[in-house]
Amino acid sequence: MNKIEHPIQPLSSLIKALALASILAIVILITVVLPAEYGIDPTGFGKAMGLTVLTAPDEKTVKPTMAACEDTESEREDAVKLLLPAYSGLEYKFFLKKGATLEYSWKTDGQSVYFDFHGEPQGDTTGYFKSYKESSLSADSGSKDMPFVGSHGWYWKNESKSPVTVYLETKGQYQVIGLR
Repeated sequence: MNKIEHPIQPLSSLIKALALASILAIVILITVVLPAEYGIDPTGFGKAMGLTVLTAPDEKTVKPTMAACEDTESEREDAVKLLLPAYSGLEYKFFLKKGATLEYSWKTDGQSVYFDFHGEPQGDTTGYFKSYKESSLSADSGSKDMPFVGSHGWYWKNESKSPVTVYLETKGQYQVIGLR
């Protein structure tokens, strides 16, 4: 009878494989997981790859209520700094009444970004929105009289391989909804 012998890996090979796997896990933890999940970036690799923006604290998103609608009567001025991760976008919105004027000025840290300044009527469930201005620029300013009650603001998209910062200043009678 022929005996089939199974090669048995020496214990030293298993120890080497375990050590290599452990080292690889630690490298991934330090360079990817900590920057992306906790904002801890001891090597700088997470920032270079755009991973640290994943832990940037989001501004509180507010759903407009009837009380918020009444609060749109007072004039206000706001400034916000938004971080657009590489190859992604975000929306920043305000609640305004029909006829209210929103004055705005925004600029990036130098890189042009695609944007769509638009509004969505309050209570609409069809997905309708009205674009007021759409382009790719590194800055824009102006004012807009709102044609209807609802949320109005911008969608910015960063189509570059590096994060882009947008600095937005606004003035008018509105309620901040924030990031969406």
